[in-house]
Amino acid sequence: MISDEERLKIQAYLEGSVLGKVRDRKIRSIRVNMSYKQQPHLIIEVGKSYSDLEPGAPDQQVIAIFESDSFLVCTRERGAGQGLPYYFIRANVREVREFD
Repeated sequence: MISDEERLKIQAYLEGSVLGKVRDRKIRSIRVNMSYKQQPHLIIEVGKSYSDLEPGAPDQQVIAIFESDSFLVCTRERGAGQGLPYYFIRANVREVREFD
């Protein structure tokens, strides 16, 4: 889990990168049912590592999930101060769980 300060820095970076407002919602996990068959159904949770966030993606640990027009899954390598996050459109996200 990242600190609130680091979370705010990532949020500011994302708002500058994706040109949209990021909602102030602390998301623990999302359940994704992809509309195309090459991608498996996923439950993406902060703190866990995944190698299938997109076809061919390397194993990376999710450090934060943000909500904008779509859901933004951030790893240290993507979305957390460098590069773009993994995007999941609303139509594919079936469930959102927040931190208590």
